[in-house]
Amino acid sequence: MNLLILYFSGTGNTDYTARYLADGLAGQPVQIRLQAIEQQPPSTIEDFDLLMTGFPVYACDAPRFYQAYLDNLPPGRGRGAFVFCTKGAYAGGAVRRSLQRLASQGYVPLHGGSVLMPGTDGLSTISEDSWLARKAFEKDYDHLEDADRLIDRFAAILIDLAGGRRPEDLRLSLPTRSRRGLTDRIWAWLYQLTEDYARARLHADSHCQGCGLCARTCPVGAIEIVDHRPTFGDSCALCIRCLHNCPQRAIQIGRLTVGKVRWHGPRGDFTPLRLREG
Repeated sequence: MNLLILYFSGTGNTDYTARYLADGLAGQPVQIRLQAIEQQPPSTIEDFDLLMTGFPVYACDAPRFYQAYLDNLPPGRGRGAFVFCTKGAYAGGAVRRSLQRLASQGYVPLHGGSVLMPGTDGLSTISEDSWLARKAFEKDYDHLEDADRLIDRFAAILIDLAGGRRPEDLRLSLPTRSRRGLTDRIWAWLYQLTEDYARARLHADSHCQGCGLCARTCPVGAIEIVDHRPTFGDSCALCIRCLHNCPQRAIQIGRLTVGKVRWHGPRGDFTPLRLREG
């Protein structure tokens, strides 16, 4: 069996989690391939028997551009699907809704879950010497309990499939209609307010040297370099990859992020340009 792990990562947490899951499943009867969505158009993806998708939670759901990517994947034709997400606090029904989207395309939902990781939007507004920042930087990323539980469940399903059971035999029961509960709606509303506020104040300050890295790594092509300065378009998904990865720390959200934490993944080695040029 071939398992394709297809994911989006804005600031490194989902990239790390995808690799953590792949390493945890390495001993199972399956060939694993990791693929960031930025590396390949969805319609050209092929040669897989099982699909696993992963994303950071935005407003209790997958990012809208990621949803559009999934909608354009090849038809499932009965292939099994897993979903995982990374969350800073609350994931709500994000995993369930993604499983439902895949089911509507002919994939068989098998299992899914969320993994708690530092919220990089919040980190960008706190001081590096704060206890919250220390907690994020000092977390034991060698042992992610949420991810380990997912690995155990995913592995059990893979063993069943290798033993001859069909994905349909292991189908996860899901509601036929995707409804947001009250808590999800409140979180989504608060996120929308925060998103609108932040997007309107996103800018490059006087430290910008016009290197263009932000434009090259933007996952939705929302940044354009004009007269050696970045301009931020309306399609910005507010993944804040540009803010965290600017080598001059020049990209800011108003004054909120000046002199505050910059996150480069759990190991400090996340390089989004690798995903864009892979």
